[in-house]
Amino acid sequence: MAGLGLDARMLSSTSEPLKKRLGWVAYAVGGLRHLRDRPMRVTLRVDGGPPQRRRASAVIAGNVGRLQGGVTLLPGAAPDDGLLDVVMLTATGWAGWLDVAARVLLRRPAGGPVTRGAFRELRIDADREYPWELDGELMGSTRQLAIAIRPERLMVRVPDWH
Repeated sequence: MAGLGLDARMLSSTSEPLKKRLGWVAYAVGGLRHLRDRPMRVTLRVDGGPPQRRRASAVIAGNVGRLQGGVTLLPGAAPDDGLLDVVMLTATGWAGWLDVAARVLLRRPAGGPVTRGAFRELRIDADREYPWELDGELMGSTRQLAIAIRPERLMVRVPDWH
């Protein structure tokens, strides 16, 4: 997974000692610090289509759907379908985040503050620099992310169990 916005802010706000003590729960504690942040202004371009201007607290893309703790964020994601999946979370304040959390945790269909889709290429342009993460590691800050799938580029070797 790769993400721009809240998920990266959450990583940057989580201390190593807290991670050692609480495990993945420490990230939730780090995320609480940013629930009052204003959503980003982003322009999305999906598979070369027209630009879509949105407000988003986080934009997260990946080819696997589950987060640590067993939370399914991208329910349609599959590592072998030739597509990447994206979720855009948009919330303002505690009530907005409660709505987002309920929709994600209860696996409600996309809508309102949770928008989902699938793509081969996604370009995200933000109004200013925001932190971004890749596979749970903070990568820095950027105003632009370009994410694309490259089918059949990963070779996996498994032992012969005979």
